[in-house]
Amino acid sequence: MIYNKLVVSLLSALAIERQSTTNSVIARYLVTHASDLDDITIRGVASACNVGTGSVSRFCREVGFDGFDELRRAIVETDHSFELANNDSVGTGHNSTDAKDSFLLRADRHAELVAKSLVLAARSVDQRALHLLVNDIGSYQKVFVCGMLKAQAAAVDLQVDLLMQGKFAQTNVSYAEQLEHIATAQGDELVVVFSYTGDYFFSRDLSSALSRLNRPRIWVVAGANRQQPDYVYGCLLFESQQGQLSHPFQLEMISALIAQEYARRA
Repeated sequence: MIYNKLVVSLLSALAIERQSTTNSVIARYLVTHASDLDDITIRGVASACNVGTGSVSRFCREVGFDGFDELRRAIVETDHSFELANNDSVGTGHNSTDAKDSFLLRADRHAELVAKSLVLAARSVDQRALHLLVNDIGSYQKVFVCGMLKAQAAAVDLQVDLLMQGKFAQTNVSYAEQLEHIATAQGDELVVVFSYTGDYFFSRDLSSALSRLNRPRIWVVAGANRQQPDYVYGCLLFESQQGQLSHPFQLEMISALIAQEYARRA
């Protein structure tokens, strides 16, 4: 996936926690120092954040890790590179030739790449699945839209576009709270998940919670045809290159197309 569990969990925690809370302090420390913490220990984190080791353990569980050992493995395995528009990267010891180019040349290159990705998404989207999803949005009174990190932008876009058409859709920024909402939602609710890689349910198995008959109808909007859990009702797929640069823009394009087709529905 584009962003691993560490990034998703820590940034989600920072998005919902007040700055003065223990969880916010720990999350901010880990985000700031993650690339320098190969030898991280629970006592080291506790000391740096002026909290007890019990608080660090509790933080790990609350943001979605089984414990500190899993958090430590995620830190070690995280790739901190950043993709550039010339297919190079920075952050992993590679030098970028982009530094020699003018700003306008770099901006044009980036814009061209994004524009091509938008056309690809628009032309490749599964039209049949799109119309089925739009019909479901119209049929269900309760609609919940969500996504991880940048994918959440597409969810908010759809929420706003639907609201302008008199249709309310609920959303939630926190990944952990999104999962909790989905796990407890009932059969009268439609859930639309935006997931560029299709790996939204990668960190928590909801099979037990959603094995009941009275479960929500779940759609996944994705740029990759991943195997989805049995409780996912349908997938709205489009073609993508699975890169950082086109990641949010393609999802926002599909979100806009959903809203457009919703406005045109019979």
